[in-house]
Amino acid sequence: MSLTVPNIARQAAAQPVEDDDNWVSAWSAAPQGPSTLGQFGVETLSGANQVNAVQDLVPPPTTFSDETVRQVMYLHHGGSAVRIQLSNQFGESTTTLPSVTVGKRTGDAGAEVDPGSQRVVTFDGEPSVGIPAGGTVLSDPVDLATEAFDHLVLSIFVPAGNGPATVHGNAMQTFFTAAGDQTGTEGDEAFTERGIVVNNYTSTFTTAVYYATGIHVEGEPGDRTLVAFGDSITDGFLSNGNIDNRYPDVLARRLKADPQTQHLSVTNQAISGGRVTGDGIGPSALARLESQVLDQPNLGGVIFLQGINDLGTAILQGEPKTADDLIAAYREIAERIHAAGVPVYIGTLTPAGDLLRPAPYGVYSAPSQVAERNTVNEWLRTEGREVFDGVIDFDAAIRDPLMPDWIALQYDALDNLHPNDAGYELMAESIPQEFLDEIAAG
Repeated sequence: MSLTVPNIARQAAAQPVEDDDNWVSAWSAAPQGPSTLGQFGVETLSGANQVNAVQDLVPPPTTFSDETVRQVMYLHHGGSAVRIQLSNQFGESTTTLPSVTVGKRTGDAGAEVDPGSQRVVTFDGEPSVGIPAGGTVLSDPVDLATEAFDHLVLSIFVPAGNGPATVHGNAMQTFFTAAGDQTGTEGDEAFTERGIVVNNYTSTFTTAVYYATGIHVEGEPGDRTLVAFGDSITDGFLSNGNIDNRYPDVLARRLKADPQTQHLSVTNQAISGGRVTGDGIGPSALARLESQVLDQPNLGGVIFLQGINDLGTAILQGEPKTADDLIAAYREIAERIHAAGVPVYIGTLTPAGDLLRPAPYGVYSAPSQVAERNTVNEWLRTEGREVFDGVIDFDAAIRDPLMPDWIALQYDALDNLHPNDAGYELMAESIPQEFLDEIAAG
């Protein structure tokens, strides 16, 4: 029986890609709002750090007016040209963007564009684009050569009169704004930092990404996109900001270091707080599978890690789901990805605490939910191996060997739910090489 549920939030009417050629996705951010917060309230959380942290995954609706938004993106693959994907998926009216530019960043911080690298981005030959409500657009190819791990600087002028911007809440990357149209400016003196990352728990505003949902690069024959599909643990929540240490970032560097896998590009399609079976902080995995995973150019494989929020966010997003609910949804996701001719590898659910050392939000650590998580993982380690192309034991990698419902302290971001940078690095290293070789072989 299919578990596909109607999506509460509008799904994107994506601009079709007529010919993927050698294009792959080198960066992405899954759109989630601005209006998918529902009844999730930070007042239900305990501790000032946790309240500040939740700002990062659920920014308030943001409307820009006569401003340039400048954002920095870390590429996982290089190529001879780029295409920019912009979204108005959650808009209520057409969003008009008169000017968009892209270039490579100078240095290791800030948002200064490398002199001579800045390019005007066009859409059907025009520098201005109107994105209808619910729509997504893909730019014309931009003649800009890039290498893996370049940082691109994307500048978008937003005139007065547009509604709230479609957003991805947790980017762990500072963004910048300036008054007026500064898209042609290479320096960053006119720009003010927004979403300043203070540490892995707090930020002054939010580290969101607005409008931009993808960067494609034109690679070489045989290049493929590998999608990391999941929730906050794939999104890198509570990793340190501005240093690109989410597990998909570390995995991308691992792939590039190996001649057998260096033609793979990792793209991150995660939503912090997202669930598999129902909408919450952003659309469910079931609802966004086609538009955010299967529509990626030259898709070669999927690594899927999601489900802990279905079990743990009960007080925040309705009744908790059961292991049986998740297992049924997992079967459907595997079936839909396999129907597209793509392999999918699933991760075990990582530790979420217990009553002796609980996570500070939701009901993740309640005895009933600990039991449900362990039931899911037992199914994944046994029958799940027949449903998916492989199972990655992320749980075993980062758990405390003496207290297996806890994240080991050296890998814990101190909420007993999310890994720290060392934990994310270990997760990327724990993916079996044979799985990556299988994806690379096609």
